[in-house]
Amino acid sequence: MTSIKYTSRYIELAFNVLGKEQKFKDGVYYARTPEEVEVLDRISDAVRVDEPQEEQTEETVEAQEAEEKPAKAPAKPRKANTSAK
Repeated sequence: MTSIKYTSRYIELAFNVLGKEQKFKDGVYYARTPEEVEVLDRISDAVRVDEPQEEQTEETVEAQEAEEKPAKAPAKPRKANTSAK
């Protein structure tokens, strides 16, 4: 199983899996076992970010990074100076 990313608005949200405490770090946790996924899917403060993926190629990583970058705002046209001296 590959890891599945979860986010939380809480930086260090803690939860238990099979009697062991697990904790989000900086609001992010990567579930690596089916038991973790099962618990996290039931926690309302944990949000699943992406579906399970196989190995990512360099091209797919670059494409995802490009999608995450904010688009630049269009340049505003300059107004002509119409005042006469």
